[in-house]
Amino acid sequence: MVTLKDVGELAGVTATTASAALRGKDYVKPETMQRVRDAAKKLGYKTNLSGRSLRSGRSDTITFLTSGIEGDYFSHLAMAVAEEVHKRGSHMLIELSRYLTDDNDLSYTFSDGIIAINAPRAVDILRQHPSVMLENYDASLPIDTVNAPSAEGSRAAIRHLLERGCTRIGIVGDNRDPHNPNIIPGSRDIRMQSATAEIRAAGLEFDDKRDFIRCAWSIDGGIEAGRALAKKWRRAKKYDGFYCLNDGIAIGLLRGLADGGVHVPEDVLVIGFDGLSQGAYTVPTLTTVATDFKGMANTALTLLMRRIEHPDEQYYPQTVSVGYKLIERESTAR
Repeated sequence: MVTLKDVGELAGVTATTASAALRGKDYVKPETMQRVRDAAKKLGYKTNLSGRSLRSGRSDTITFLTSGIEGDYFSHLAMAVAEEVHKRGSHMLIELSRYLTDDNDLSYTFSDGIIAINAPRAVDILRQHPSVMLENYDASLPIDTVNAPSAEGSRAAIRHLLERGCTRIGIVGDNRDPHNPNIIPGSRDIRMQSATAEIRAAGLEFDDKRDFIRCAWSIDGGIEAGRALAKKWRRAKKYDGFYCLNDGIAIGLLRGLADGGVHVPEDVLVIGFDGLSQGAYTVPTLTTVATDFKGMANTALTLLMRRIEHPDEQYYPQTVSVGYKLIERESTAR
């Protein structure tokens, strides 16, 4: 059986360096890492994960815990985390919190740590393992947190519409989180509140019941809202700008308005939030506030690894909001 020592000898390094290179450790020079990987491939070396775990006490595996991955936001975020985990020489498991029971946390026993999003049922588990939460707004939880720029990005979205001359802005979406219906406000509520505050700070009228246009948190929800708005467009006072609380809603809104004969950007401007790639292919293309998904993943892994690698250190819980970039496209071109 081919061993690490064999790989190291062929690559001209020690077995320890060969191990570090195969795990993608950043202190190994790129040329050394490539030489070791070429040697391992030539010799047909296969990593023995069970043996490594027994020797190091670690599995080099991270669990990504989420309520689901159906939405584009969650799939983009999961991919960003997976890429960052891979860069660090580890592996990622995906666990759905909806299937959690009191006696099935074997994946967490096997994993070195957990990155969780929208997993309120797992709080007790997160307290017992090295963990980082994404999009957590409950300050009472003693768990490191990395959030999207919901407040800052929403204000930037409204400022963009104001700079384009909008004076009657509607907000489209729903601030109620189905995963946390009765507890701490989440990113949806923060986006809505921040956008509303920015509109009013500009001296414009905003009626919560009339100008907050509730719809399902999906493309279909946006389509339905757009069609409903288009039906009464000619007889009601027009909006000249819409801020959608995520890109999926915005993409649907574009379609729904078009179905009803309302043209973007000629009749009304539309901006979304998240920065999903689909917005670059809509007609018109969608202006959006793009979240730094790579930054979220990198920050989450950095916070998680310090707890994994230094389990005896006492760290204060950290809360970090990542940056954003406003990507201007055709839907707000004026």
